[in-house]
Amino acid sequence: KTLRNTVFSVMVGEKDTAYGRIERCRKFNDTIQALRGNRTDIYPVTVQVIPGNGHTGLPDRDLIKAMYPATRQPAPRELTWLMTDNVIKDFYWLRDPQPAKEREIDAVCLENRVTLTATNAVTAFVLLDSRLVDFARPVTFDINGKISTRKLKPSLLTLCQTLAERGDPGLAFSTKTQVQF
Repeated sequence: KTLRNTVFSVMVGEKDTAYGRIERCRKFNDTIQALRGNRTDIYPVTVQVIPGNGHTGLPDRDLIKAMYPATRQPAPRELTWLMTDNVIKDFYWLRDPQPAKEREIDAVCLENRVTLTATNAVTAFVLLDSRLVDFARPVTFDINGKISTRKLKPSLLTLCQTLAERGDPGLAFSTKTQVQF
C-alpha cells in the first residue's frame, strides 16, 4: 500500500518456481492492479514475467536506463501509510509519534483541504508547506469525517526542526499540526 508514489519494478522468470517466487510475484502484481484500479497516476509499479526464464539471466539491467527519469516527489498530494513497526515515525508529510503495526493513514491534500482517514491510529502530525497549501487561506481538515478549519502560519523554527530531524531539505516543512482520530 505504501508504494502509491514509488517507482518500483519487479522482474521474474516464469520458470522461477523456487520458494513460490513466481506465485508471490503474480500475487503482488494482482494486488498492485487492484490498488491502482482505473487510475494511471498512482502505483507506478511494474511486474514483468519473462517467458522461458528461470531465476538467472533476466534482462533487468535494461530497466536501469528506463528508471533514470523517475524523480522522488517528497511532498505528494496523496499518501497511503500502512505502518509495519513501531520504529518508523515519519512518512512524507505525516508523523505518528507512536507508530504501531496495522495502523494505517490515507491522506489527501488538495485545494487547501487535508483529508485523513485512519485505521487504528490515535494521533498524528500533519506537516505542511507552500508546496501543499496556500497559507494566505484557511486550511480545512477532514479527520475521519470530522471537519474543522485552521489558519496555519509558517514557522522558521518548525522548518529548521523538521530539517534537523529528517536530514533532508525535501522533507522539511514549515508547519506542524497535531490531529486526533
